[in-house]
Amino acid sequence: MIIDDVKAAFDVLPEVQAEKGRPTKAAAAAFLTKLYLYKAYHQDNAQSNAVTSISTEDLNKVIEYSDPKYYANYGLEADIHNNFRPEEMYENGKESLWAIQYSRNDGSTYGNLNWSYGLIGPSIDNVTDGACDFYKPSQNLVNAFRTGADGLPFLDGFNERNYSFEDNADPRLFLTVGMPGLPYLFNKNFIQDETKQWSRGNGLYGYYISLKHNVDPALVGEYLIKGSYWASSMNRIVFRYADVILERAEAYAQLGETGKALGLVNDIRRRAAGSTQMFSDYPSRYGVKIYATEYKGSFGKEDVIKIVKMERRLEMGMESERFFDLVRWGEAATVLNKYFAEEASRCTIYRDAKFTAEKDEYLPIPASQIAASNGHYTQNIGSW
Repeated sequence: MIIDDVKAAFDVLPEVQAEKGRPTKAAAAAFLTKLYLYKAYHQDNAQSNAVTSISTEDLNKVIEYSDPKYYANYGLEADIHNNFRPEEMYENGKESLWAIQYSRNDGSTYGNLNWSYGLIGPSIDNVTDGACDFYKPSQNLVNAFRTGADGLPFLDGFNERNYSFEDNADPRLFLTVGMPGLPYLFNKNFIQDETKQWSRGNGLYGYYISLKHNVDPALVGEYLIKGSYWASSMNRIVFRYADVILERAEAYAQLGETGKALGLVNDIRRRAAGSTQMFSDYPSRYGVKIYATEYKGSFGKEDVIKIVKMERRLEMGMESERFFDLVRWGEAATVLNKYFAEEASRCTIYRDAKFTAEKDEYLPIPASQIAASNGHYTQNIGSW
């Protein structure tokens, strides 16, 4: 039913909209790409959330709606960080297929600001006092950005030890995660350290900070605005073209067309390797090592699927895709329980954490909705 609705929109939407924020045909195509990819991983056992089959028909629909012909007006930004800057010159760029629009200086008291992003920033003394420091990157995520001597990620064993500045790292690490010892959002007046202003709980939740949702402290009063608490005018991208490329790569990988899948992954990695405009001096100034290369040669189907999954994690890190990817793949329980066990030694809040298969994949349907459906809704597995 959702696909039918979006297909109806796809059939009538124009390729270009005069008003920012209005969805285009490409936005609907991106939505259909995601819908068919999720639909492809069938969970047809009424007593289980396990993946029972992967539909070739649905995967071919992913290929259809991710066809570059629908995205002629879009493409990858030269630097991934351009997607996460608040300035008007960067918002609604060529990679932003559809974004929730936020504004400032629009005649209202505070503008139509994004108050949710204001919850994510650190509480910097005498700058952003009172910010909430929510939504913090994990050590596990940071470790995933390590690369080997070949410039490629460790598909297995990346979490065996913690990343340090002596390790090779994918450039996207420094655009996704703010870390102690480095400038916060590339502003050398604000070097992160292990003190309370960089961690709401004095390190209880770690000292890493998301860089994709926050604004340079130099822009306080301009793009980061204090009202009842902090807010930003930065857009929230819903569909980003890089996501479509990786979804297309995943479909090709599952269909066994490994060369096409790797070619798309390399498009993403090539862009990643060149995304250093904001921190080109980090190696000489702070001693970090930046190294990311493309995949060469041929790989088997299962290896390419693993490569695509890792690339999704690196490219879409902190963009709220990871949990849903794991559920879609049927891997949530295995991956998350392993994550909790390993992360507990680094972050004590995970000591009692547990993901229960056949229950925690989906939220329960509210009792009021069950009642209102007159028997048409069936409660999700494991919910009560």
